[in-house]
Amino acid sequence: MLYQDSQDNIRFAKALQWKTVAGTLAIFVLLAIGGFHSGKLEIFLKILIFISVALSAGSIYALSILLAWQNTERQKLRMIVHEFSNLFHAVYRIKSRTEANVHRHILLSFMVATILLGNYVSASLLMSLMGK
Repeated sequence: MLYQDSQDNIRFAKALQWKTVAGTLAIFVLLAIGGFHSGKLEIFLKILIFISVALSAGSIYALSILLAWQNTERQKLRMIVHEFSNLFHAVYRIKSRTEANVHRHILLSFMVATILLGNYVSASLLMSLMGK
């Protein structure tokens, strides 16, 4: 039961990470649309750019918190696995921790890069509306 709970928590945190990326990109689109309909008011565009940067920082922070939560759940799983059979140990160790960590950090890097790219595109569009 504890094992299943930790697995479910990891899956939930992974899903939240992807939803965070998707939601952030959707908000960037809304900020750009808001900028196009702002009548090119410079102060409003600057506020939208600030919101874009703050949203990026907050989203990246949320991604790192969710990754830390997943790591805590994985530590719990490692403790639980030691109580199971030798066969379960062997199956659990098929994918090495190093390999799993590399895959996890590549995905996190992709998520962060996607958010930063979305922020750059959004801010660039808004700055072009200011005529700068």
